[in-house]
Amino acid sequence: MSGNIHLKASYIHVCRRNDPKIDQCIIDSIEDLKPRLAKGIPELDIPSLEPMHLPEIAISKGYNFRASGTDVFVKGASRFKITNFKADIETINYQIGLQIPELRYVANYDVNMKLLSLVLKGRGPMHANTTDVEAVALLKGHKEQRGDKTHVKFDSLDLKLKWKKYYVKLENLFNGDKTLGEAVNHALNENQKEIFDTIKPLAEEVVSEVILEIANKITKKFTFDELFPLK
Repeated sequence: MSGNIHLKASYIHVCRRNDPKIDQCIIDSIEDLKPRLAKGIPELDIPSLEPMHLPEIAISKGYNFRASGTDVFVKGASRFKITNFKADIETINYQIGLQIPELRYVANYDVNMKLLSLVLKGRGPMHANTTDVEAVALLKGHKEQRGDKTHVKFDSLDLKLKWKKYYVKLENLFNGDKTLGEAVNHALNENQKEIFDTIKPLAEEVVSEVILEIANKITKKFTFDELFPLK
C-alpha cells in the first residue's frame, strides 16, 4: 500500500508531542490497540500477532554453522505487558521493556551445526516454547525530509532477551534416527543455561531485524506531525 494514511481511525489514540505525560499516553494507546494487534492491521502493514507468521528465519556463521526455520508460527506474543517505556520524541529514542508469559513456536527446521558438544543435523518439524520472556530494547532513529514533509526512520534496535525456561523438540534429526534424535533433544532441554548463553545473541539479532522492519513499515506511512502533532 503506498502513500500516507491519515491518523483519523477511531482505534488510534494520537499523542501530542508536548504532552508532559507522553510516555503514559503512548502506553495507553498501545494497550488500546492490543485487540487489533492480535488480528493484525493490514492498512498499517502490522502483521497478526496471533499467531505471528514469519516466512523464514535464517542463521549462518560459516559452512558448519547453519540453521533455518520456514513457516514459523509464534503464539502468545499478543499477551505482552509493557513494563517500562521512555520516549524522547525529538531525538527518536525509545527505551522499552516487555514481559510475555509464554511463547509457543512451530516451524519446519533445517539445521547443520555444532552447539556446545552437540551435533545437530537434520530437517523436519519443530515444536518449542519459552516461558517468562523478558525483553529490554533501545530503539533509535532519526528524522528525514521527503519533499516538504518530515518523516521518522528507525536505524537500530538494541535488544536484550531472557527467559526462565524453554522446551524444544526437533523431529527427524539424523535422517530419522530415533535413538540419536531423542538423546540430542534430551540434551538440548537438560542443558538450558549453556544453550541459552549460546543462542541468546543469535535470537536477539533475528528478533531485532524482524521488529525493526515492521517499525519502519509503519512509520513510512506517516509524517512526524501526524504521528506526534503539537495540537
